[in-house]
Amino acid sequence: MVKAAYKVCIKQRRGRVEIFTDELILRTVTESDIDEIVRMWNYPNEETLENAYQALEYMQQTHKKNRPKAICHLCLAIFYKKEPKRIIGWCGLDGEAENGKTVLFYCIDKELRNRGYATQCVKELLKYAFVDMEYDVVYGGCEKENHESYRVMQKAGMIQKNFYKNGDPIFYIDKEAYAHHLTSS
Repeated sequence: MVKAAYKVCIKQRRGRVEIFTDELILRTVTESDIDEIVRMWNYPNEETLENAYQALEYMQQTHKKNRPKAICHLCLAIFYKKEPKRIIGWCGLDGEAENGKTVLFYCIDKELRNRGYATQCVKELLKYAFVDMEYDVVYGGCEKENHESYRVMQKAGMIQKNFYKNGDPIFYIDKEAYAHHLTSS
């Protein structure tokens, strides 16, 4: 049932991932993106060129380790289709953040928030996790004051499960709930 509802174009080759939505391109970065990595890696602050190269190397190494049901770390740059060379944020799936859990993450340039881009990213990350990477459950979280991110996860069908010790909410969605959300939305 999940595969039938999966319509986004995903290209994978040699550790690279590209996901295309109506408005966005989510993809792994390459050395040709280094100036944008400098600008956006430590958003809102710029990063040094040396640290940007280290970040690129880390992403390339961890992407090669990703396997179905075993994501080490998948970090995708978010590009607006009308400006395919300019990174507007980051998103991905992190299998190293919490022991035994794969957690989705996203960050969009402040000036481009509240336009539905984060929701598009989360929905596509969930499709990627459940269809391509064969996951059974994916987690997410946000700061308790971040009502916009709370709403993004809800729109994607995620359910608040619990709280971290600091009071931040923990969200999750399993494959069955994901398939149900697709057919009911």
